[in-house]
Amino acid sequence: MIKRVVCFMLIFLGGCQSSDMNHLPKSDYQGKVPQALSNELIKLNSIPTQSLRGESIHLVYEEDKALLTIIKKLRNNRWEWDLTKSKVAGDVLESICRDFGDEIDLGLGVRIWFAGNGGFVTDVIKAGDCDGLK
Repeated sequence: MIKRVVCFMLIFLGGCQSSDMNHLPKSDYQGKVPQALSNELIKLNSIPTQSLRGESIHLVYEEDKALLTIIKKLRNNRWEWDLTKSKVAGDVLESICRDFGDEIDLGLGVRIWFAGNGGFVTDVIKAGDCDGLK
C-alpha cells in the first residue's frame, strides 16, 4: 500500500522542485495517519515537480494535518484553467480513490489545487468518501 503510493509518485513525478509548502490554500482538514505511513508520505515532499504537456505537478504532504495536496499548475502564466470544481469533482474523486484509497481509509486527506488563472482547490477527499469506489 505505502509502496504503491511511492511508486505512483515516482512514476509520475520528476523534474524541478518548488517550495509551494508556504503558499498552500488554507484547509480545515485535520487527519491522523499511522506514523509508518506518515514517514513514507513525507518523502513525497522531496520528489521533484513533474513537467507535463501544458502543466506541472507537485506534491506537498503536511504531516501535522495528514493532508496531501496535489498541485497542478499551468506552464504558461497567460493560460487559464477551463475547468470548474463541479465539472471535475467526479473524476477527481474516482482517480484519488483509485490511487490513494487505502491511505485515505487510514486517515489521509487528499485534495488537488489547480493553481493559476481560473484555478481552484477541490474538496478534501477523506475516509468514507471512497467507499465503493476502490
